[in-house]
Amino acid sequence: MDGESSKSETDLAEGRVADPEASDALSLHRCLAAHRDNMHIVETPTVTGHCWCISKGMAGMNSQTAGLASAVGFEPLEDSKTQSATYEFINTRMAFPWNCLPFSMIPKTGRVLQHPEVLEASPLPRLVVSCGRQGVIPALHLKKKYGRKIFTVHIQDPRCDTSGFDMVLIPEHDRGRGPNVHLTMGALHKITPEKLEAARHTPAAAQFVDPTRPLVSVLLGGKNGYYSFSPADIDRLFEKLNRLVDENDVRLAVLTSNRTPTEVCTRLARDFGDKHFIWNGQGTNPYFEALALADYIVVTGDSVSMVSEATATGRPVFVEHLTERRTARRFRKFHAMFEEAGLTRRFEGKLAEWDYEPPNDTPNVARLIRERIAEQ
Repeated sequence: MDGESSKSETDLAEGRVADPEASDALSLHRCLAAHRDNMHIVETPTVTGHCWCISKGMAGMNSQTAGLASAVGFEPLEDSKTQSATYEFINTRMAFPWNCLPFSMIPKTGRVLQHPEVLEASPLPRLVVSCGRQGVIPALHLKKKYGRKIFTVHIQDPRCDTSGFDMVLIPEHDRGRGPNVHLTMGALHKITPEKLEAARHTPAAAQFVDPTRPLVSVLLGGKNGYYSFSPADIDRLFEKLNRLVDENDVRLAVLTSNRTPTEVCTRLARDFGDKHFIWNGQGTNPYFEALALADYIVVTGDSVSMVSEATATGRPVFVEHLTERRTARRFRKFHAMFEEAGLTRRFEGKLAEWDYEPPNDTPNVARLIRERIAEQ
C-alpha cells in the first residue's frame, strides 16, 4: 500500500459512497483528485484584508488555523510589512454555564463568552477560521451579525448544524457530515516544502547536523482526555529508543510538548542528553528544523496534528501508541486510515524505508476558500 491513497479517499474521489451522508463531502475529494491528475493548475484570486484565527488557543488548534490562513495568503500580523493581508489569533472561551451546555441551548451571541470584547476588535475580518468547541459560537455569532461581509470556515466537527458556516472542514475519522462539509485526510497544518527547505538553513538547524549518523526526530505529546502516559508507556518507549540507538547508531532529536510528563523529560536528559539533542523547552522550539532534517520520525499517537505534520515531510513516520484511559475510537480510526494509506507504521524500535505521497489538503482547501471569497 506504500504511496497509495486510502480506500475511503479513493471511493470518495471517484463518487463511490457507502454512507449516503458522505455525499455532502464529495467536493473536496474530487478537487484533490483533479489536482493530482492535472499538471495545469488555474491560478485563483489573491486575498486582502484581515483574518481572525479563533480557538481556545491550544498549540494544535493554532497550528491548524494559522496553517490554513497562511495557505490562503494571509501573513502573521506581527511579521507583515505591507499589512494588506494579515492574520491574528483570537482566543475565546465560553463563560459558565454556557460552557456546560449543548450547542442547541447556547445563544449565538458574544455575550456567552468570558471576554466578549475580543470580537469587537477592528478592523473587521474578511476571513474567520475557527477551530474546536470554543471557536464555534464566536464564528456563528460573527457570521450572523455581518453576513456576506465575512467568510467563515470551521475546522473539526462543530457538533451542531453546519449550515451556519460558509465552509466546514472535518477529518475523515470524525463523524460529522452535512451541507458545506469538506473532508480532509488528517489535521490541517502549516508544514510546506518551502518552509521545510528554509528550515534546513537556519542557525538552529546546525545543532541537528551529524554527517556520521542518521537523524531520528522524536515528537512527544502526553496525557490528554483519551490517553495516559503511564509508567508502562514510558518504560516501553525508552526501551524502544535505546534499542533504536544501539542497533542503528542513530542520533535522536527529541522535542517534548507542554503535555509531556515531567518524569519523561527528566529521564530523557539523563539517558540521552550527552550524545543526542533533547529540547528542554527553553527558547524557540526548533520544530521545523527537526522535521526538515529528519531521516526518520517517531511521534506519539495522542496528537492528530503532530502525526499529520510529520507525514507532510514524506519521511518514514513511526507512531508510538499510548495506553488509552478511555476508548479512543476517533484516534483509532485516524491511525488505521493513515496506516492503510501507507503514511505511517507502528513504532517497534526498528527502522524501515518506504515512500508515500504526503497528504496535501491544506493548499487545496485554501484554493477553494480563495475562490469562494472571490465569488461573494
